[in-house]
Amino acid sequence: MISVLGHRKRACDGVTRREAMRIGGLSLFGMTLPDLLRAEATLPQAPAKGKAKSVILLYLFGGPPLHDTFDPKPDAPREIRGEFGSIPTSVPGVHFVEYLPRAARWMNRSSLVRSGTHSHNDHSAGLLYTMTGRKAEKLESLVPITPKQAPSMNSVIQYLARNEQRDLPASVWAPCYTGWGQNIVRPGPYAGFLGQDYNPFFTTCEPYSDKKAIYAHPERVKGKTVIPGMKLPPSITLDRLEARRTLLTQLDVQRRQLDHADAVQRFDTFQAQAFDMLTSGNSPNSPWRAFQVEEEKSAMRDRYGRNLYGQSTLLARRLVEAGVRFVTVTWEVFEKQGIDLDGWDTHQRNFPILKEHRLPVFDQAYSALCEDLEARGLLDETLIVVMGEMGRSPRVNKKGGRDHWSYCYDVLFTGAGVQHGAVHGASDRLGAYPDSSPVGPEAIIATVYAAMGIDTSTMIYDRENRPHPIAQGGEPIQTILS
Repeated sequence: MISVLGHRKRACDGVTRREAMRIGGLSLFGMTLPDLLRAEATLPQAPAKGKAKSVILLYLFGGPPLHDTFDPKPDAPREIRGEFGSIPTSVPGVHFVEYLPRAARWMNRSSLVRSGTHSHNDHSAGLLYTMTGRKAEKLESLVPITPKQAPSMNSVIQYLARNEQRDLPASVWAPCYTGWGQNIVRPGPYAGFLGQDYNPFFTTCEPYSDKKAIYAHPERVKGKTVIPGMKLPPSITLDRLEARRTLLTQLDVQRRQLDHADAVQRFDTFQAQAFDMLTSGNSPNSPWRAFQVEEEKSAMRDRYGRNLYGQSTLLARRLVEAGVRFVTVTWEVFEKQGIDLDGWDTHQRNFPILKEHRLPVFDQAYSALCEDLEARGLLDETLIVVMGEMGRSPRVNKKGGRDHWSYCYDVLFTGAGVQHGAVHGASDRLGAYPDSSPVGPEAIIATVYAAMGIDTSTMIYDRENRPHPIAQGGEPIQTILS
């Protein structure tokens, strides 16, 4: 049983570091390397062959405003349209905000949903709903994580791949679990009723910045993603590690001679895998070296941006190239490090924050990912999805910010499995509500699965072997599927 505690935060959803969750057996946080490998205990059945062999989800946590990203409203009153202008994309009649010039060039390889909507106008509840397709049982400031919740898209892919023998996980979440930077744990990424074996493989990160930030004045988040326990201490060579493996094996044999109870799980299963991962991960040809972004050429790293999100997006490309099927790169709020207290949650100074930090970082990383995948012949088999847990209010508030608004938001699909140059639905003239063809999180999730070639009528089974619809009853958006 884990209990995550803390002090009061500045987060707009009222999250405090009181007791944030109690869930039996969810021991992901602070795991040792053998603990992490328990997520691989049941090795993944591959998803059905589809045009998208892999998915990279760029999750803009906090709530990106449609007005200031993919659906500008140049003819709306200033208090609605805001301070930014718009530019044409590579698809006639479709405009993005002026600070996404690189992304605009990829609209002809994309489908854009402009009518996403749901009623969970909260960060944690919205994250849970948009990642799983099922609403929270109760709308509250920090929705707890429970074993009855529906699984995330990451976890469904891990589950569907359960019978495949593979060197790397089927699903990875980077740069850290959502809430890590605030000393809380938010729901949404986890396996829910499938069981914790199907949680995605979480990296952690080492964020830093040149100076401390204050609320609504963020600093650029630098740093890198890391796998806990993957780096050998300088004093430990591979030969010494192998010697330790032999010694531990001998100790385990002696321990098992003392205790023959069937209920006792063997110690050496995950410990052996941990040693294998350490030894191979520090070997030249290990598939785990896909996590080592520093092996990329300096020019490639520069291309994605020398910041945590750019490097995490580069990591996502390396992972899908190595065979990982679903990679989520999420934008984290690093409040406890004093670097970025806002994310995309711009209640104040929306326009300076977006202009100076959010939009250029996203524009560079997203476009570099598209270019890189295309150059490697991978864009035709990889689907990139860009979304957040909500949008932001159409009216700019007195502090120059936009507030929570889940009632209309955009989702961008690029690459494999979707039509190129398509737009589904429309927002009204103020960007407040869908004007046509509204779609909820269930439909977005079903569309991702359909683009991967997964039958959305498929049932998945909980730990009591009870069936559940894979997309929580959602129907794919057929107009954007290829």
